[in-house]
Order: sequence, then C-alpha cells, then structure tokens
Amino acid sequence: MAGENIIDLVPAPGGQLRPTCGGSPANIAVSLARRGVPTALVGSVGGDSFGRQIWRRHIAAGVHRDWLHRTDRSTTLGLAIVHEDGRADYDYWTTGTADFDWEGRALPKSDPANVDLLHFGSLAAYIEPSARVIENWVSRTRGSVPISFDPNIRLSAMGGPENARVRTERLVGLATLVRVSERDLAQLYPGIPVDEIAAKWLEEGPEMVVVTLGDAGSVAFHRNHVTEMSAPAVDVVDTIGAGDAFTSGLLGWLTSAGWMRIDRLPSWGNQAVISAALRYAAQIAAQACTVPGAP
Repeated sequence: MAGENIIDLVPAPGGQLRPTCGGSPANIAVSLARRGVPTALVGSVGGDSFGRQIWRRHIAAGVHRDWLHRTDRSTTLGLAIVHEDGRADYDYWTTGTADFDWEGRALPKSDPANVDLLHFGSLAAYIEPSARVIENWVSRTRGSVPISFDPNIRLSAMGGPENARVRTERLVGLATLVRVSERDLAQLYPGIPVDEIAAKWLEEGPEMVVVTLGDAGSVAFHRNHVTEMSAPAVDVVDTIGAGDAFTSGLLGWLTSAGWMRIDRLPSWGNQAVISAALRYAAQIAAQACTVPGAP
C-alpha cells in the first residue's frame, strides 16, 4: 500500500470532534493486516501526537512499517461532515504536512517473489511532491506486479474537477485494477453513465474496473463480462472508510486465492472468480458501516 495517513476529525455526541486515524491507503493496509494478509504501508507519519496515534494503530494492526517514514512535520487533518444518510464530505489541511514529503526517499523494489501487488491512490497520488514520486515508482513497478488504484476523489484537496479528472485518467492508465465509487465518478464526469466511463477506462489499460454503488452494491467491468453484486443490509452508523474496507476485501480475496499475479490475470475473465471476490468485499464494507469512523 502506498499513500497518506490522516487524522479524521469525526463529529461525536455533544458537538465534539473525535480524532480518528484514517487515510485511504492506511485504512486499506490496516484492514488487510488485521485479517492476516501480510501488508506493508509506504508513506510518512507526522512527528506530533496525532502521528504517534497513527503509529500505534499500525503496530496494533500488524502493518509492516519498514517503508513508513517518520518525520518532524505535522499530521494531515480532515474534517468529516457526516450527513443524515451516513455519507461524509471532507475539508482538509494538507499544507506542509508529513504525508506528501516523499522526495529523496528510497522505495521498495517490485520483486514478484516477495510482493503480490502495489496499491496506491488518494491524496498522496494527487498532491505534489508525493504525486510525482508515486507516479514514477508505479511506472517502474507495473511490469512486475499488478497495480491497484483507488482515486478516492476529494475535490477540495485535489484542485477541482478538471485537474482531478486529467490526473485520474493518467493514473488509470498505469493500473491493472481500479476500484472507484459511483460518487467519485459523478464528481469527475457529471451526467455520464457509469458503464460508459468504465468502458473508456478499460480502453486505457486496466484489466478490470470495479465501481461501488453504496447500498446498491457493486459492479465489475471486464472485457469478458459485467458482474453485479448486491450489498448486505446493515444499520449504517456512517460510511467513513467503507470504500477502503471494500478495496481491502477485494484485494485480500484475490491475493489469498492466488489470482493476484501477472500470470494469473486471465482468471479475472472468469465471472465466478470475480463474483466471489465482490461478495467478500461487500461483506467487509458492510461491517465497516456499523462503526463510527474508519474501522
């Protein structure tokens, strides 16, 4: 996993804000590690009290921290505005924070004997200088192991829809697998049907594009099939981290089942394989919706 660690300030009873560890790539790493999937996070952690909270989270989850760089910079903050339906919007404080300080960093090599995949995305893939470093690293890696990309669109921190759309399409072209939410697509391509966007993205390089549809489930687009999956019914507290939980379930199932390898990508054309992966990912995402903040 590669990307940012964030502290989400989540509304709590009494009008207070509860600081909760977040950041899309960090959430995915933690979710995978907790389920026993060996996972390392490549990124940075701030030197403040929030950074120490983040570090303890990764220790507790069992995330490998060899490539997690500790800095003196402050932690990135995100203010979550939770709506009545559990959906959250965010305001971010990113200037000069730890998560985007990637220049001059040594990065792991993509040895297929030791690495199943590289996942990246979210703010660190869009904000400089980390965006440039991550893109170059992904470009060097993509011939060796599968690349997973989750844009996790946050327009308030990504420079607006046009900048985010251009950047997203560039990164989609580097990916083997893309997981994106229907809401992300609506922000990038307002008024354009999901299937049209997925078809366009498949032409740009990925083997598969998976779109999550909230409580309507998910759909995977492959050149050989379109596979839909319903979402389990749960009592939603909020949806913070639900998309990350889904991604962790999808990646974890494909990896554990042995399908996350360059030479096994043809298996993704088997609808039964993808149905099983989507079903498992939906269960993991549903569980995440039953607790406040990222799980």
